[in-house]
Amino acid sequence: MTNNELSRQVAGISQLSLAAALDQSVDCVKVIGLDGTVAYVNPNGLCAMEIDAPSDVLGKQWETLWPEAGRPHITNGFAMAQAGGVSRFRALCPTAKGNSRWWDVSVSALRDDTGKLISYLAVSRDVTDAELSRQVLETATRELHHRLRNTYTMISSLIRGFARGDAHNDAFAGQMAERLIAMGRAQALFTSLEVPCSLVELIDALVLPFGSAFCPVATNQVRDMPIARALADTIALVVGELAVNSSKHGAIAHGGAITLSSEDQDGDIVITWHEVSNRPVQATSRDGGQGLNLINRIVRLREGAIDLDWQPDGLTARLRFKGGVAA
Repeated sequence: MTNNELSRQVAGISQLSLAAALDQSVDCVKVIGLDGTVAYVNPNGLCAMEIDAPSDVLGKQWETLWPEAGRPHITNGFAMAQAGGVSRFRALCPTAKGNSRWWDVSVSALRDDTGKLISYLAVSRDVTDAELSRQVLETATRELHHRLRNTYTMISSLIRGFARGDAHNDAFAGQMAERLIAMGRAQALFTSLEVPCSLVELIDALVLPFGSAFCPVATNQVRDMPIARALADTIALVVGELAVNSSKHGAIAHGGAITLSSEDQDGDIVITWHEVSNRPVQATSRDGGQGLNLINRIVRLREGAIDLDWQPDGLTARLRFKGGVAA
């Protein structure tokens, strides 16, 4: 047997094995022509989509089998496959009998031996149960966040009420209330247990309420990046503490300006708080006190680093957190 004959035999066996594998796959496997029509669908795919006969879908435009909302995913999938990538999306598409189904779909290119694009491979997996469970969990999480924010508000009111009439306790109660409010702002940005929040949205929620013509607060130098829940809580406490300290001793209390910026350094997140006050910073403020000592403890617990650079008229605080950017 010549090498060419052996190659053809191996190729024939490979094609038969591939066809058998596609037929046995539990996923809905389709070959889509370059014109967007369905050229092949495996038997289990017909079953999953509750299609009575292959002729009901073969030769039809694949995107027309999807609701209007899902069709842009198809167009994007073809474009990504043409560029050599693999598209992945999750979308709702009812079966042929009208039963609601959620699908996790991948679209990739099929090419001949010369590398020429000849068709597309689309693989859809029924993830309805997982998606419905996720939606239930997300709804419950939103309700929990709503109740948690109400709890923060209630505790803040109770603390202020019990401290009323005592100057020392009233000041402490005010600080604690601001910290609880900062936590509430951070929690309000999460819509599920897994989805991170935007650093820009988090920083804006924490500091923009303190801004005024008397003390402008600029956040336009904060880069947008996804922040995981645990880090968002830490940032809320630390940045909230800096704002409280400024409202007592710095620019928020005496006028000036505050600028926040951020950057991603090799996967670590670095946040810079730059504050300039119209009144010279008192030595007692630089010593830290309870608030800044709390900041140091919080950052260390997060395995981060903080650098406080005191100037005669203000403070530059640099916060660094390892692996702070969410995947």
